[in-house]
Amino acid sequence: MQQKQSEFKIVLFCGGTGTRMWPASRKGKPKQFQLLVGKKSMFQQALDRIKKGFSIKDVFVITGRQYVGLVADQEPLLPLENIIIEPEMRDTLAAVGYAAAVLDKKFKNPIVASLWAADHLVKNDKEFIKALKAAFDYSKDTGKIVSIDVNPTYPNTHVGYIKIGKMIKKLDGLAVFEYVKQIEKPNLRQAKNFLQSWAYLWHAGYKVWPAQKMLELYQKHAPEVFAGLSKIQKAWDSDEQDETVKKIYPTFEKISVDFALFEKIDPKEIVVLSADLGWSDIGAWNILKDELSQNAKDNVIQGEVFDIDSRDCLIYANSEGKVVATIGLESLIIVDTPDALLVSQKDRISEVKKIIDKLKEAKKDKHL
Repeated sequence: MQQKQSEFKIVLFCGGTGTRMWPASRKGKPKQFQLLVGKKSMFQQALDRIKKGFSIKDVFVITGRQYVGLVADQEPLLPLENIIIEPEMRDTLAAVGYAAAVLDKKFKNPIVASLWAADHLVKNDKEFIKALKAAFDYSKDTGKIVSIDVNPTYPNTHVGYIKIGKMIKKLDGLAVFEYVKQIEKPNLRQAKNFLQSWAYLWHAGYKVWPAQKMLELYQKHAPEVFAGLSKIQKAWDSDEQDETVKKIYPTFEKISVDFALFEKIDPKEIVVLSADLGWSDIGAWNILKDELSQNAKDNVIQGEVFDIDSRDCLIYANSEGKVVATIGLESLIIVDTPDALLVSQKDRISEVKKIIDKLKEAKKDKHL
């Protein structure tokens, strides 16, 4: 059963360029719109998941102007007026505040879910929808922010963690806990300790919140951004809308909403809902490989690849008409696209950022 349109809204953020997954992810078509896992993009997979419980009319997408065509092409049922354009990327503090201000203006304090399309795999769609609906109801009844987070299954050093307190109640079989604090990416020793304790969850980054409650947090912890958001909200749906957004949005501090707001929040203003989502954050090639392979020595292969005796490799072939053949490789990342080829030791793939810098220095803009 779908929720009433007037009550709940879902915001899907998909504006990042995903440089850690170059050369598949580019400025012109970043990773959220690429076929990295399966036959649909991660953006399409996210929308398909949401549509199992909610109307597409209640979904809003925040992205850059250059990606509006990709959004419309990949989800034709999404109303064009539900695409909210960022004039430039200013990290998540700006984007989340922008969503809160616009949706509060349009719908007068709706309950909003902020979700991410670029990096996340969710295998348990049914649990995802159940968790969202439970979080919506709890937030509506209490006025609190609900953080939907995930039980850890291994000592993951690539994600943040949430420390929880005592259980408050259960909603449709899902446990709601007190929020204690947010912890950034730990080292391996810390991650192993977290895994052994019941008190730590993987931080998925999914939040459900009343729009005006979120704006109050901006007013308290990011007053300069709040002042700009207030001007954007006032001008929204007027002749001054575009000019106001273009003038003010680029002035917002470029920082994550986690650092600017949620690390400062009063724990009494937020609760944590634990859900078994089959969730993975795959922001880099090595993480994608590790998340998709059942055994560490298994290969992850996509495309026309013919392999003999390779182990622990990710081989991604996306060149139409080209066959990729590999023999006896171990722990390599190979990404082949029509105009670029990346070959890297798996444990050095984070240095792809240095390659991006070299391409910029060489003015190879068409390859970025």
